Amino acid sequence: MTISNEQYHADPAVSASHLHAVAKSPYHYWARYINPLRMPVEPTAAMRLGSLVHCAVLEPGELAGRYGVCAPRNTKAGKEQAERMAAAGIEAVTAGDMMAANCMADSVHRHPAASALFAHGKAEQSFWWDDAATGLRCKCRPDWYTGATVVDLKTTTDASPAGFARSVATFRYHVQARHYLAGLHGAERFVFIAVEKTAPYAVAVYELDAAAMAAGDELRQRDMRVIADCQATKEWPGYGDTCQALSLPSWALTANPTITSDDF
Repeated sequence: MTISNEQYHADPAVSASHLHAVAKSPYHYWARYINPLRMPVEPTAAMRLGSLVHCAVLEPGELAGRYGVCAPRNTKAGKEQAERMAAAGIEAVTAGDMMAANCMADSVHRHPAASALFAHGKAEQSFWWDDAATGLRCKCRPDWYTGATVVDLKTTTDASPAGFARSVATFRYHVQARHYLAGLHGAERFVFIAVEKTAPYAVAVYELDAAAMAAGDELRQRDMRVIADCQATKEWPGYGDTCQALSLPSWALTANPTITSDDF
């Protein structure tokens, strides 16, 4: 289904982002997605750049209609220009961000394996399904989908195998991969395109191995059960309601740092 990004995010079905939130704690999930008094989440600079790069790479024909270069917004002229652009439905970006986004897009499309993935398919389609184990309504919105392959574009500081593996573990990209494949029954592969955010804008293409996908599936199923259980009980616990004993991590027990007055 083709709907706007805003319509997709407004739908309450469980997405990969929901799973990441409940993994922190059910309370974080409730506060972000259920609390009737929740405040809108303002996108960070990194999120705004990521959206700009996605448009430049996946929907280049839409770039000029969605984004425009604005004078510095710390000036009166720049602030007024940004306001006029916003009223026209155009997001104001800096010249540096626009240049970086175009450089990243060029780098992606010059990469043989990355460019081949875009030979067929469509960007930003939305899908819904009912989870077989929990009955929860779920959703996903692949960056690019061919019907057999899901392509996910990630901007990163380090696209090397070791660096991007750390990003996968830290940001739970393996959970995202398993969530998408759980709903896209025709999909056989989930492929990441990682592009660095600084020159020379290096690109790498990765597909997670079986162990990583199995770990992602285990975490996904755990998080889905937590959401289902909390919905049933109407309870969304945080980190605990009682005073708890706290142990230091092992590295802190073996290290012997020198502490000076400058550390306080």
